[in-house]
Amino acid sequence: MYVYCVIRSENADFGPIGFGNSDVHTIEYRDLCPVVSEAELKEYDVDEKDVETHRRVVRRVLEEHDVLPVAYGMVFKGRKNLAVAMSAGYAAMKKAWPVVEGRVELGVKVIKPRNADMNGQDEEIRRGIVGFLSAASVDFKNLDLFSDRLLLNTAFLVERSRIDEFSERVSAIIEEHSDLRTNYSGPWPPYNFVDIHILGKSRKGFRQARIN
Repeated sequence: MYVYCVIRSENADFGPIGFGNSDVHTIEYRDLCPVVSEAELKEYDVDEKDVETHRRVVRRVLEEHDVLPVAYGMVFKGRKNLAVAMSAGYAAMKKAWPVVEGRVELGVKVIKPRNADMNGQDEEIRRGIVGFLSAASVDFKNLDLFSDRLLLNTAFLVERSRIDEFSERVSAIIEEHSDLRTNYSGPWPPYNFVDIHILGKSRKGFRQARIN
């Protein structure tokens, strides 16, 4: 049984969108409900197709529910083993819930033109954009600048009620910095603000962490 994420709703069914077109649904555990489907009991390596299945399911759930994201690859032999895992991770998940409740993650990348000369203003522009956008967010995480052309790569934690306001600010950034290319993505589950691993020796527990 594979766990995609955790929500606080009961008896939800999302259809045959899981691994191997398996039915994705919830299992009640106290006041939390893991979103699960039948899946092969194996070590889930970072396979592009499997990772995309995990993400697609979680995004579907996010359309209707606040989502506590669970790390990719959390699979259990059956309901009994999953119940043990939920028991072990329950306190951590309860601690994490206020971070995600009513919130989503929005991503902003700003890319410089090829061979662009920013006159040493990279850091000033980056601070200005982050400061402007963070005024409409709860928190933000600066992620890896994995390319020389990447001026900004930041995840923002945003209240659902302020998504439109945040989007308007992104539009203003695009207009102000028309010489730069802005990539705006989301909404996503708050992957970069909550990292949940349930059960599994050193992999259990909760921490606020960045996931690259």
